Amino acid sequence: MSNVIGIAKIMVFLETNHREREVLLTMFYLKKDKISKDGKVPVMGRITVNGTQAGFSCKLNIDPALWDEKTNYLKSQRNTLSREIHQMLENIKAQIAKHYQSISDRDAYVTANKVKNAYHGFGDRY
Repeated sequence: MSNVIGIAKIMVFLETNHREREVLLTMFYLKKDKISKDGKVPVMGRITVNGTQAGFSCKLNIDPALWDEKTNYLKSQRNTLSREIHQMLENIKAQIAKHYQSISDRDAYVTANKVKNAYHGFGDRY
């Protein structure tokens, strides 16, 4: 059985100077096998760039009941907690896309690890 409860995806298609398509995919999932004593599970992220992958922790634990497996994202955002979690995840996606674009503008080849390291603040120019 998979350790993934649900996955939320965002895809960004960008054209390079060579007119090739590069793909950035950011997705989130719940790590079901790491249940804390209060019943919450960590939200994990995975960045995929041109076939390379890098995983990271979102530093966020949520109640699995807030996650909708059919839509692979948070359930209704009618309560304050769900809205806050949704905003945090959207912020992570936006930051990752920003770092991807920045690396793409200055480097010939972008990898998921470069984007992840930039998101975490590692490296010279991040």
